[in-house]
Amino acid sequence: MDFALPDEVRQLKDAIKKFLDREVLPKERENPELCGEGKFSEELHDLGAKIRKKSVDLGYYTLHMPEDLGGGGLHHVGLSAIREEIAKSGTSILGIFILGDPPMGPTGMLRECTDFQKKKYLEPLMRGEKTTCFALTEPNAGSDVAAMEATVVRDGDHYVLNGSKHFISNGPYCDFAQVFAANNRELGMNGGISAFFVDADTPGFTRRLQRSMADDDFQAEFFFEDCRVPAENMIGKEGFGFLSAATWLSAERLIVASNAIGMAEYLLNLGVEYAKIRVQFKQPIAKFQAIQWMLADSATEIEAARWMTYHTAWLIDQGDMALKEVSMAKLFASEMCDRVADRVLQVHGGMGYMTELPVQRLYKLARLLRIGGGTSEIQRHLIAKTLGL
Repeated sequence: MDFALPDEVRQLKDAIKKFLDREVLPKERENPELCGEGKFSEELHDLGAKIRKKSVDLGYYTLHMPEDLGGGGLHHVGLSAIREEIAKSGTSILGIFILGDPPMGPTGMLRECTDFQKKKYLEPLMRGEKTTCFALTEPNAGSDVAAMEATVVRDGDHYVLNGSKHFISNGPYCDFAQVFAANNRELGMNGGISAFFVDADTPGFTRRLQRSMADDDFQAEFFFEDCRVPAENMIGKEGFGFLSAATWLSAERLIVASNAIGMAEYLLNLGVEYAKIRVQFKQPIAKFQAIQWMLADSATEIEAARWMTYHTAWLIDQGDMALKEVSMAKLFASEMCDRVADRVLQVHGGMGYMTELPVQRLYKLARLLRIGGGTSEIQRHLIAKTLGL
């Protein structure tokens, strides 16, 4: 097997690294109060929009989108390498504006858009002029999508939407949401869940900020009270909105795995450098076996996660859905990153716990990776099903 990245991918990685060094990381250093802790805000949203515009102009923002929709059509191996490169840079937050990955940007799910929807929703997303979000999760329906309580009922040339959503990333800032609701709860995922574009200013649609452990101002609760959505805003066929999204959800797990590898690599580098300069008992702590083994274990697990993820990406590029492998990669990489974050914080000792260094912030972000995109427990459940259990 050839494990070398294609020339086009290596060139893209180099170009994006230069973009990070030239446009992104300096902006974060120039705005420490705005960017230092990775908090999302209106001001940061405006700064990020400038990064996104430059990324669109350079052709990076839609690399992940199919060519027939105007995207770059880059294969999954290449995308995994680029996502890893961005996360490895140590960007505190502005790096999320480079690729139009979910939740803010367009996804392959929007291949099903009508001509009207492409013009009103997809094209502004592709140009980076608007952002969106993926409103699926509810208080009583997370991984169990069939338990969805939000409902939608046809009324003439509109659908009437009622219910709530929560933990919606980019929810406070999106221009429109991709909302899922049950049109027939008895059918569940087999023809009973539809998807719609819902504009943020639609009457009956309100949203409220939800604060996470990372205090990032990025999640929201949504509330729909007799919210009338034009029938032309339905994505795909009635009752099959979730099935349309299922392919994207699988891709999201690969995104999480790639980001976890890059984040863990950055954390490892922080740990190695600190171990070399932190002196105790008249020598750098890097000389102590306890420290060496924590860092050696981290390096080994990062490499294992990397090849598991790249192999999964390669399988998908060959036309394999790779459902088992995607779950394995997401499970292993997210839990690996959590372990690496814990070890590196321990290497830093008390300083790792302080907000003066980025370790504590990455520690909190790493913990989210085991939940977002499908919890570790759901991934284990899906893997077990492929074993016939």
